[in-house]
Amino acid sequence: MQQSQQKSLHSEDLKVYLKTYEVLENGQLKPVEETPTNLIIVENVENFKENTFWLKIKNLWVLVGKVPPLSIQSGDIILFKEKGKWGMFRFIEKKEDTVILSDVKGKKKTKVKEENFTSINILGKVIRIQDKV
Repeated sequence: MQQSQQKSLHSEDLKVYLKTYEVLENGQLKPVEETPTNLIIVENVENFKENTFWLKIKNLWVLVGKVPPLSIQSGDIILFKEKGKWGMFRFIEKKEDTVILSDVKGKKKTKVKEENFTSINILGKVIRIQDKV
């Protein structure tokens, strides 16, 4: 086997265990057993063990990276909690004192004053969404 094939095979096999939480019906987070995750998914996140975590929301698994150290860029999906409700939106851009957001599918856009945007409880940037881990 060539060295590059061995290296890629080896990277895919390496697993790290990340904190995992289940979102309960009342919106609260319940810590559950840590989830094995391929290192290649989180290796570019600074201090990934502390700055990434899994959320189990009903039948979906969402890998979230904390903001900061991750930065929000155009097209990123952001996970937030407001008034006990969880939600996701896509960050489009920032213009002067206004932030432009859309729903995750990109169909509905909304403009939000920057002060209102910074006041919501942003849990992090969505790195990955999947139906099982």
